[in-house]
Amino acid sequence: MKYMKLTIGIIPIAALVLCMSCNKSKQTASTATGTNETKTAQIASGKIVYVEIDTILNHYEMAKDMAAVMNGKSKSLDADLNSKSKTLQSAGLDFQNKVQKGLVTQAQAQEMQQQLASQEQGLYQLRDQYRMQLSEEAQVNQRKVINAIMEYLKEYNKTKGYQYILANQFPSSILYADSTLNITNDVIGGLNAKYLAEKKKAK
Repeated sequence: MKYMKLTIGIIPIAALVLCMSCNKSKQTASTATGTNETKTAQIASGKIVYVEIDTILNHYEMAKDMAAVMNGKSKSLDADLNSKSKTLQSAGLDFQNKVQKGLVTQAQAQEMQQQLASQEQGLYQLRDQYRMQLSEEAQVNQRKVINAIMEYLKEYNKTKGYQYILANQFPSSILYADSTLNITNDVIGGLNAKYLAEKKKAK
């Protein structure tokens, strides 16, 4: 029986796409000085802005924490599978040794072989079970991240009044976007501030 190196594989949080229609009330951009304030005034006049989803996922502390937890679980389950696989391999070698030396009857050999085959099949089933478990958790985490972003943008837009906050990523249906309409960094800052505050409060 050959040694089976069974791995699950890490399931990352998938890239997200979101488009939110928000409050359509018009707001007058405040007079400001400096590069950031000028950019804010330009954005406010457009009423349609966008965020870079990949950048948010790479810098959003909530997404990074969840990815780290999933990575740890994946490695732990992989280690469990490999340990069980090595045990099965050892049992297979012991079986072959006994058969070669004539230490078991033909009936005993058949029974042992069937047991090893059953254990091997059980190991593959366990691998599939672990994969399904991780996949389900990854989907739940993805929905949690989406929900957190959407909820934050609702609060964020109460003072901004944008009509749309679009999601941009590669590949995207957005072929061109003026960089002055990019509010990614502002959103990341707000998301992380909120998440870290809630995380600290939960401790």
